[in-house]
Amino acid sequence: MRTCIYISIALLFFSCSKSELNSSIGEAQHRVSGKLFEYSILPSTTNSKIILYNNAHYVALDTRVAARNKLFVFLPGTSGFPSAYKLIVKKAASLGYHSIGLMYPNGSELYVASGTNPDNLEFGRCRKEIFDGSNQTLAVSVDTNNCIRGRLLRLLQHLSKTYPTQNWGQYLVNGNVNWANVAIAGHSQGGGHAWYISKQVAVDRSLSFASIDWNSNLGKSAAWVFDAGQTSVSKLYSFISPKDQVFNYVNVQTQLNDISLPGTAVNIDNNSIPYGNTRRLITTATPALSLAVPDHNLTCLDAYVPKTSTGAVAPAFDNAWKYLLTN
Repeated sequence: MRTCIYISIALLFFSCSKSELNSSIGEAQHRVSGKLFEYSILPSTTNSKIILYNNAHYVALDTRVAARNKLFVFLPGTSGFPSAYKLIVKKAASLGYHSIGLMYPNGSELYVASGTNPDNLEFGRCRKEIFDGSNQTLAVSVDTNNCIRGRLLRLLQHLSKTYPTQNWGQYLVNGNVNWANVAIAGHSQGGGHAWYISKQVAVDRSLSFASIDWNSNLGKSAAWVFDAGQTSVSKLYSFISPKDQVFNYVNVQTQLNDISLPGTAVNIDNNSIPYGNTRRLITTATPALSLAVPDHNLTCLDAYVPKTSTGAVAPAFDNAWKYLLTN
């Protein structure tokens, strides 16, 4: 299956990141630049039962701007690391969010088990187990310590205890994550988790970058896409390139219709905020890097996001991110 081929390429790309491998060893590190706080925290620092998928969470808080009192949580794509998605996390911080790039179990097992499975419920089973750690399927093996919800909870508890003046505790309620104040986002596999989570709990907003759950054997969206959700679809957003090498754009549009996402596709390259208030953004811009699956990665992966001559995020993308985070 073509999707599996591209996922394998992505796995190879990310596995070659020597600096990230080194960052997974040792104590949590942090640095402060003025009043922009950035932390690199190993998941195992927050919970000793976490051993695998222990690359550092990335945390950013910009106290130079008014606090939004909302939490931004970004989930990397298959085999990706939070350190590869710092730009979008820092953008959220610059808009007043408490901002986190979360490391979680993001191997390719989900797609191997679900992408061509005649049982169209398998996508949902895998995503549920990765989200909440409940035993749903033999395809993945994720417990409550290692799941997305468990890792986020432990990280917030760690941040609240370690930096009590930064108000991370506002995102905890009765020993759980206060999902109502969370903007959940992700790329590729992570984007699918973001939208799946919005079905399970009511969140402030949910952003999917270059992601769908498509069963190529059955030729249709995963069953969970049609489920009633806890979050209104008016709070869901999609951002993808029509030239995406992993997910067929026709299938993408079919799935966006299946989930009843409002609006029509608006190209950020030649339009400006508020993009007709659509929930569907696209781009045909040239990626900053041509390696592997560039058009799949350019919406939010640091190395691929188009830049200006000074190295800043291209204005069209900076504006698109602002819209997704504040509209």
